[in-house]
Amino acid sequence: MPDDVWDEARKHYDDNELAALTMAIAVINAWNRINVTNRTVPGSYKP
Repeated sequence: MPDDVWDEARKHYDDNELAALTMAIAVINAWNRINVTNRTVPGSYKP
């Protein structure tokens, strides 16, 4: 992430919130990659 983007985010979030946001983004990215690998069709999951 470019420094200017990080600096802008720091204006709105404290260190703990930035850590949580970073982890949430990482987890979403991981799930997206898993679903692409499994060729999951969006909206196809029926609980």
